[in-house]
Amino acid sequence: MDYKSFLSIAVIFVTAIQTTNAKTVVFYPPPLTSYILYHTNVAEALASLGHDVWLCVPQSIVKKGLVKDKSIKILEYGEHLGDLEKKIYENANILDRFWVGENPHELYTLYSISIEFDKIANTILSDKTF
Repeated sequence: MDYKSFLSIAVIFVTAIQTTNAKTVVFYPPPLTSYILYHTNVAEALASLGHDVWLCVPQSIVKKGLVKDKSIKILEYGEHLGDLEKKIYENANILDRFWVGENPHELYTLYSISIEFDKIANTILSDKTF
């Protein structure tokens, strides 16, 4: 999905929330810094409108202190999983493919990333403490 499509979906989502008067919103972005930053910005906007906003963030990224707004509540997970972002990049060989000139939006690259997300999602969602 390109960024324009993703942005369009986010705008529709925010508009739908605003018009339906939802009070509690939970974000569960992929465990990568860029996604956490993006979702944090949307979460800040919703929190400023009076919503109760929760953001699911892996412990390895919580330690980086990316979520500055104290009105956003953090659901921390994945202590036993270590640095999820590092694992995803290593297992999907994203950086290696980039440096040899592969387009990061090629089907195989996206497929390998989705496989890693699927493995991690199953592990995270089966965590009883989360």
